[in-house]
Amino acid sequence: MLERNPANRKSAEIYLAQTRGTVFPEYFYSFLQSYMLIFSAAPILSPDEKIMRLKKDIGNIISILKTEESERIKTNETKPAETTKSSQYENNVESIKDDSGHSEENTMVEVDSDQSSDKTDLNQTDMKSTTQDTGSDIQVDTELDVKLSENHKQTCNAESKKSISTSSENLEGLVIITQLVTSCIRGLHHSQSKLHSLEILLELAENVSDETILDRILPYIFHLVHDSAPRVRVSAIHTLTKCLHLVKSIPSSDVNIFPEYILPGLAHITQDEAVIVRAAYAENIAHLAHIALRYLENAHLSNLGNKEGLKPSYDSELQTLHEMVQQSVSMLLTDPQNLVKQTLMENGINKLCVFFGKQKANDILLSHVITFLNDKEDKELRGSFFECIVGVAAYVGWHSSPILMPLLQQGLSDPEEFVTTKAINAMATLTELGLLHKSALYQLLSETMVFLVHPNLWIRHATVGFISAAARTLNVVDVQCKVQTMLQPYLKHSLIQIEKEILLLEALVPPISRIVYDSIVKYNDVEELFQVLEHRQAVRAKAITGVVPSQYNDMSTSLRNLFRRLSSESMTEAVEDQLLIMKPHLMKINKYRNSADSKQNAIKSADGKLELSLVRDRIRHHVVVLYPDTKGDLTLPPFKRLDRRTSETGTYATMNQEWRTMFAAQDNTQHAIVKMSDMTGSSGSPSQSIHSGDIHLSPHHCLSDMTSINSLMNDHSLHERSYIQYRCAPCRLEVRQLTYRKQEQHAAVLRAKRWANNIACEAGSSSLPKDWRPRGIPVAHLHEHRAAVNKLVSIPDTSLFASSSSDGCIKIWDASKMEGRNIANRSRQTYMHRGGPLVGLTVCDQGQSLASSASTSGTVFVLRIEPNSSKMSLIGTRQLDCQEEGSAVDIQYLDFGSQSVLVYASLYGSLVGWDLRCPGTIWRLENDLKHGVITSFCVNSHQQWLTLGTSSGIHTCWDLRFQLPITSIKHPTGARVRKVITHPTENSWIISAVQGNNEISMWNLETDHRQMVLWASNAPPLSRTQTGHTVCAMYAGCIDCSGFLLAGGTDMRLRFWDFNRPIASYVALPAANDILTPNSLAYDLRLIDGTNVVQEVLVDDDSNPLSGSDTRGRNMEESGPETPPSGQHDTISAVAMSKTCILTGSTDGLIQVWK
Repeated sequence: MLERNPANRKSAEIYLAQTRGTVFPEYFYSFLQSYMLIFSAAPILSPDEKIMRLKKDIGNIISILKTEESERIKTNETKPAETTKSSQYENNVESIKDDSGHSEENTMVEVDSDQSSDKTDLNQTDMKSTTQDTGSDIQVDTELDVKLSENHKQTCNAESKKSISTSSENLEGLVIITQLVTSCIRGLHHSQSKLHSLEILLELAENVSDETILDRILPYIFHLVHDSAPRVRVSAIHTLTKCLHLVKSIPSSDVNIFPEYILPGLAHITQDEAVIVRAAYAENIAHLAHIALRYLENAHLSNLGNKEGLKPSYDSELQTLHEMVQQSVSMLLTDPQNLVKQTLMENGINKLCVFFGKQKANDILLSHVITFLNDKEDKELRGSFFECIVGVAAYVGWHSSPILMPLLQQGLSDPEEFVTTKAINAMATLTELGLLHKSALYQLLSETMVFLVHPNLWIRHATVGFISAAARTLNVVDVQCKVQTMLQPYLKHSLIQIEKEILLLEALVPPISRIVYDSIVKYNDVEELFQVLEHRQAVRAKAITGVVPSQYNDMSTSLRNLFRRLSSESMTEAVEDQLLIMKPHLMKINKYRNSADSKQNAIKSADGKLELSLVRDRIRHHVVVLYPDTKGDLTLPPFKRLDRRTSETGTYATMNQEWRTMFAAQDNTQHAIVKMSDMTGSSGSPSQSIHSGDIHLSPHHCLSDMTSINSLMNDHSLHERSYIQYRCAPCRLEVRQLTYRKQEQHAAVLRAKRWANNIACEAGSSSLPKDWRPRGIPVAHLHEHRAAVNKLVSIPDTSLFASSSSDGCIKIWDASKMEGRNIANRSRQTYMHRGGPLVGLTVCDQGQSLASSASTSGTVFVLRIEPNSSKMSLIGTRQLDCQEEGSAVDIQYLDFGSQSVLVYASLYGSLVGWDLRCPGTIWRLENDLKHGVITSFCVNSHQQWLTLGTSSGIHTCWDLRFQLPITSIKHPTGARVRKVITHPTENSWIISAVQGNNEISMWNLETDHRQMVLWASNAPPLSRTQTGHTVCAMYAGCIDCSGFLLAGGTDMRLRFWDFNRPIASYVALPAANDILTPNSLAYDLRLIDGTNVVQEVLVDDDSNPLSGSDTRGRNMEESGPETPPSGQHDTISAVAMSKTCILTGSTDGLIQVWK
């Protein structure tokens, strides 16, 4: 390829074919090239995705390359004509060759191999250079030095042999994988990906050459040492130590890697803000120091054979290492967090002693470590001190005996018993090593003997071990003269072989009871207690009989009670003598516990208060605004006529995915999360779409350009820069998706609420002026019905209204023609049904048809309103089984846009949905008959729920979306529900009229609470007696979005209830034979048992504040003769409105029209 003549230069394919097996190994063609294509083909994976993929495949990659390497070695040795691949390798490569789409599922390296590679244990290898068992290996300083030097030589020999044996196992193909991993590290965003990258680098370091580790891996590990996440920094420190340990041969160019690169790069960690990072450095600094020393010695040995060039001084370089490590160790030993100190002491303090030497170990390590006992709050730190001090003292030598003596004595008086146990064990080990002078040993034995009767079993065992170790160390004369004398008071019988722990344990007297010991330690005035014990001991010594009665007369009350309690707990005279021997120890423990209790009480006094000013990292919060940027979705056109099929309420919210793709202009442009299956369009085959979940495309994309997106999915030869897919963390992706979903839901709720409010205002007649009030002026009297009028409904967008009666007739009237000079007001259309009284009536299909039900025959039928005819035509009917279902008691109409549903309630508790556009029942809800017979039901304005009332006073709400009962509310008196309608302004309220007292209750279905009660009765409000009249008909509407209610019943009065100003309510239409004037009634608002009650009260005419404007129109005297009294002569059974006209129907068949 370097030919001067371009004609002589061959293509890359030819060179690859010619150099196969020589320059390029076989695995480059069979595996590596196709595998690397996964990370270079479009769409390019993000660095985090690449690392996640490599984490899954790294073990199989190493297995494949090892298999190829072993095959190559066999080929070079035997040189056969053809080499047969192993079946395992063929399976591995075949799974890669079959991968043509390069998707995540198809490019997995399916290898089920044993990845148990020989991973060298860092601690196991490093401990070869230190004393493993100081108790048995160290006798004197000279022996220690000899053993260390011999162990170090053995370690160097083993490492050299290891390097020779592993040099042939280095896989050169992993250099490309290493380059791929390191190229992703600087672009990683997630901590988990960074942790995975460190794990991959460690696995690669175990199989690559030393040069690759030093030149290609370590710089990127150092990059992660400075990462912002503490757990990444911790993992980077551990990985760095393990990778440095794996390096066996140091190139001449890297001999100063520790003083020039490693240690300066880690120096800042001693001041890291995260405790776990400093603890990780403290855990590894001893290993790093040992590795640095090994590097230095290997480099020095290699320079011995090099006669040319400048030879560096070993001592000067060692001094440099000592100074740099000393600075870090001193910072860690004085760290404000005890965890860092404890970690350093428990992980390699012996290695640091070997690294620094005797003098610096004494000056640096021992001088800092002894200060750990000053911390009285951290018992774990004190315990770690006594565990690790033996190794330090063993290396420093017997010169440390004067320093250790007060420290060991302090451990004997420690308030924590496990610390005392470790201190005694340390004394036993130091005694066996000969690091304690004979005088110091005698003093410690005298202070430790009292623990032979300590209630703690561990302390007794440790004390026996210490005494036996001392007996084995001292000569026989010293044991018999000194040790036996001190031990005799604690033995049941004499013992000769005290150097044997088992015999000594068997000969000990019984220990002090735990109850007795704790009671004395916790007693406040322990000095007075010991004075009494000393006095009792003196009396016993003078007594002749040997029995002295208990003397409690001179004691205080608390001390007398203590003695009585301890005497019952087997505190004998012998126990009192033992307690007097332990007096110094018990006094120290009592003093410490009293001071600790006082500190604890001071802390408890501040309980309940949190000091937040000390908190560095404040709690982060994120507010998501649910209002979208584009406000066009929430606005509605001027209110004319809202229809479920034509309004903007549910168009986009209920649109399926295909329609959203077609009408992309309505999509929210701020959606940055798209699905790959959506990007391919509806015409793309599923096999062409990449199943990779939700991705975040680069901002350079234009989401509306479907052509470029399709080319992205199908053409892999496009420029890679524009089609890199960036993945988000799963939690961030879920939050983003949740935000978009909630924004859509919130927008849909706002549209629905706006639509419902407008529907409610329309129900109250949008043409009503703001100051409209019923004046009670008669317009027309309609006498065509021969029986009770059961239902009146207004046909939308017209002046027509319909009536149904018990005479079996349905009539349509025109309210606009009833005013003026018409003498006779007749119905426009009439339909006569032969099935008995008609109890229900509702408008269907936007006023094009009517539906009704017969109470006797059980028939539900639908009539078509013919505009140019005097009759209505029957277009649908359904016959109910009166024996099984019963007849229909109420009927309502639902328009879902795609469905036209007629809902009827049967006598036996069934709620049935009948789609008028197709035969059959679309749903059926069964109400429990235990709740009573259904009397009435209503549907909310958004047609999402249905509420029914029963004869037992129970209101049950059903969710029409899931067809499940939501809540059930029972009237306190169990009175029969006569009528149920929805509230005109509150979406979750219903208005219910029950039997007796003209009571109308308003219930909140969300809280099951009765919000308001309208009480037009002389009985006390909310009384349980059902007296007086009953409301039978109601109509709710809005005036300027303020709700009102028209209600009439058996008292033949029609009342106007004002929800905005309840005290402004009045009787809009008195009864025909009413003896009360309108000015004699007033309305009072009170709060009773948490419910607002509007009560009608009887007052004098002069005191009525409502005798003004609201009733002035009804009392105006017109010219001409006096007209007969107007009003209903029978029970008002139906109420409705047609524009500004009020329609009332009574049980005598009369329909009246009012203004």
